Amino acid sequence: MSLKRCVALPPDEFRTAVFGHSYLHTRAADLAADFTDLFSPQALEELLSGGLRTSSLRLVRDGVEGDVARGCVAESGDAPGAAPFPDTDGLRQALASGQTLIVRSLHRFHPPVRRFAHELAAELGHPVKVNAFVTPPGSQGVDLHFDVQDVLVLQIAGDKRWLLRTPPLPDPLPAHAWFDVPARRREEMRAAARPLADLVLRTGDSLYLPRGTMHSPMTRDTLSIHLTVAVSTITRHDLLGELVREAVDDEWMRVAVDTNGLMSDPRLARELLGKAGERLAALAADAAPEDVLWAVRKAAFREQTPEPVPILPVPKDVRPRGVHRLRAGVYFHTASVKDGIQLSVGNRRVRLPASVSPFLTALHRDQVADTAGLTAALGEDNARKVAAALVDIGLLLPPSAPWDATTSQEAVRPDGAPGRESDPDHS
Repeated sequence: MSLKRCVALPPDEFRTAVFGHSYLHTRAADLAADFTDLFSPQALEELLSGGLRTSSLRLVRDGVEGDVARGCVAESGDAPGAAPFPDTDGLRQALASGQTLIVRSLHRFHPPVRRFAHELAAELGHPVKVNAFVTPPGSQGVDLHFDVQDVLVLQIAGDKRWLLRTPPLPDPLPAHAWFDVPARRREEMRAAARPLADLVLRTGDSLYLPRGTMHSPMTRDTLSIHLTVAVSTITRHDLLGELVREAVDDEWMRVAVDTNGLMSDPRLARELLGKAGERLAALAADAAPEDVLWAVRKAAFREQTPEPVPILPVPKDVRPRGVHRLRAGVYFHTASVKDGIQLSVGNRRVRLPASVSPFLTALHRDQVADTAGLTAALGEDNARKVAAALVDIGLLLPPSAPWDATTSQEAVRPDGAPGRESDPDHS
């Protein structure tokens, strides 16, 4: 379990007593293992020399962006404006000059981090993104600030000092993003924050920060590499936003208003706002909670990349190995419709026989894709067709192709909990 490897507390205790409430520094000695299987100096060097583009990299020092494409040569045949491959000589010089190198979105292209992010998102119920920060000795990327995501810091190599201060704005939303706030307001919030902790993360340590916690990280006399695991929490504001989106079907809500008249008559304006609130409350009372939650979750996870699928077709004369299994990072929703059920996976939908419902229920409960249950309910031919439809919609992975020497170990239950394997931008 990803959460269990990051904190020494039992996962349930962390979720109820710490998550969203208070910072938590966990020392390497209290954890079962380090994080070098996720990322390491060697992994960094391999990524930078193995085809990564500069669009996945940033350079920053004291809050000022560096030119990560400096010295890079465009690849012939690339589309105009395409990000070039990085110049490792230039990156080495940038680090030597005190700039912090940020490797963005490791959860999209680095398999160990992708598996970790899928599992952690499933355990927490919120989307997860991961960046790597490489900071040379005696340097600082960004001064005192806060993030609008909850953050887990995993110290990969070296050590780093973290100054923490209390949140000047509890539970900030994306609209409160620090660098979108006017400079004067940022200074006011810095002044309002009170000292919270002064600590050092050493190799193998972790640090959890609730969103809004002011922090100022800086290296000492060693180079530091850490992963920033950003958890974009789904909030009550997101639920409200979905209700407002559903209000487009309310004819009363679509009527134009006379803003000039309302500006000159505050009483009438207040009555109108009150009426809008009443109609929104009525909509909330009549809405199906499962549909609202599905819409909110689908929107929240829209940038969460699922486990990749095989792109090559299986030769017709060769039988694939293995069994179908759940695809990591995929969430689905079912609804009863006439003569069957409707399965939604992201923005894709398929209508299935009602007899498939127990199978999908078992996916939620048992975390594995037992296609034998489909065969028992539908017969072999129909079960094969339904399994193919579930592969096509992106819920299940097909059996591995004969030429596939390795099989991914990512598996997740569709409601967000971690699954069993069925085959052998921040600080």
